Parts: sequence; C-alpha cells; structure tokens
Amino acid sequence: MTVAHESEPYGALPWAPRYWGADEFMAHDFGDVGRLFELEDGCIVMTPAPSIRHQRIARRLINAIEACLQADDLDLDVEGPVNYRLNSDTVFAPDIAVFRRDTDSDLYVEPHEIEILAEVTSINPNRDRLTKMNRYARTKCEWYWIIDQNTLVIDVYRLDGDLYRQVAAVTPGTATTLPGPVRLTIDPGTLA
Repeated sequence: MTVAHESEPYGALPWAPRYWGADEFMAHDFGDVGRLFELEDGCIVMTPAPSIRHQRIARRLINAIEACLQADDLDLDVEGPVNYRLNSDTVFAPDIAVFRRDTDSDLYVEPHEIEILAEVTSINPNRDRLTKMNRYARTKCEWYWIIDQNTLVIDVYRLDGDLYRQVAAVTPGTATTLPGPVRLTIDPGTLA
C-alpha cells in the first residue's frame, strides 16, 4: 500500500499530475503493472493491456512482416510495441513499427528511423484513427496502417503533404500485396 504524505499529496506514483519530458519518461521504471504507458504532450496516458485477439493480430502481422523483410533482404527490422519518440515530450507505443536496423537508441525509435507504423484498433479506435494518425503525420511517417480487430480490414495510408490519404483497404478473403516499402502479401483473414 502506498501512502502519500501531506507534503506530497500524490506520493511517488508515476501518474501524479505533472509535466514529464521524453527522456525522464524513458528512464522511469513503471514496474510491471499490466498496463501500457504513453507520454502525450508531457502527460502520462495509461491504457489497459490489449486483448488477446489484439495481441494475436499484432503478433501474426509482425511475423509476416519479418518473414518478408528476411526474404527480400531489407535492412529493416519490425517490433511491437515499441517506444516511438515523436518529440521532446511525446512518446507513443505503436503496436507495430518497421524501422531501420541502425537505430540511434535501443530504448526508442525516432521519426527519421521509421518506415511504417501500424495500430491494431482497441477499445478506443478513435485514438488510432484520429489522435495517433494526426500525430504520426506531423512526424512525417510516410506509411500508416490501421488494422480493425473486429473486421480484420487493413487500411493503408500514405502521407500526402501534411495528411494521410488512404491508398488501400485490404479485406479478408484474398491475399493482397500491400503498397509501400515492404511488399507484404497477406490475407487479413489469417491474422485472427
């Protein structure tokens, strides 16, 4: 049990309301609390652990991308979730990131290292479809995929100026090659 002292009304909880910088956030040990933490404009955002279906879809897509990277001998890596440092006070954790192997840090990837970011929708799909899409576009990430965990449709977006434009909507039932730097051919129905 954590007890806060009168002089410290919020105690030492990591989510005490105050401003956090990306470096401080990355260095902090949040412990194993079964939650995912992100940093948005200096504020810590905590979400529940993803559902089993969500994790299965992300894992299977990561495995398919990794096989494609190896087969095509691309100097890229894929992981998820990863810490994606958007700027000095924002660190998101996209479900899947395809990035250069020669990253500057082992703790996080930065915008200039990213090729593709992907999110599997969860309880709040608006965060993936609005908030994260807007923030990723600001970092000039060229490719953004959103996988709807209910329908298994993969929406593929490409940066056009400052906004993402949808270039494909891949539906379950047919193997399709997704546009972009990784020529992945997949039937989204195999992800669940």
